[in-house]
Amino acid sequence: MDALVNRWGNGLQPFLSRPFNDFLETHPLWAWGLDHPLWMVAIATLALLLLAGLWSAIARLTENFWLTLVQLPFRLGRWGLRGLSRLLHRPAQPALAKSSNHSAPERLTEILQRLEALQQEQEALVQEMRSLLTQQSQK
Repeated sequence: MDALVNRWGNGLQPFLSRPFNDFLETHPLWAWGLDHPLWMVAIATLALLLLAGLWSAIARLTENFWLTLVQLPFRLGRWGLRGLSRLLHRPAQPALAKSSNHSAPERLTEILQRLEALQQEQEALVQEMRSLLTQQSQK
């Protein structure tokens, strides 16, 4: 019986190991890895960590893409409403800019009159503020 097992084992071993040996001859990097198992474990661990980082970066990128895609209609709607509200609530042009078709001396006179009116209004407001402050300090 031992002779039968020995004969089958000797015939089967080269049959099974030949493709593996041929692969190692054509790929010497794998042969080096089998000869240095600690380096191979370290390189495999590093490769797994790098792949995990790449995988998470791709996941974040796709998450940001889908979030942007979902938010796009709302952003476009907000942009459109802002533009529409700006068109509807456009501030009135000041009186100074309306009368630009006058000659220079007339324009200067108009500006001076407006400045005098503003100065008088400012003086009245300052006087009112002083009287309110004195009333408040007396209480």
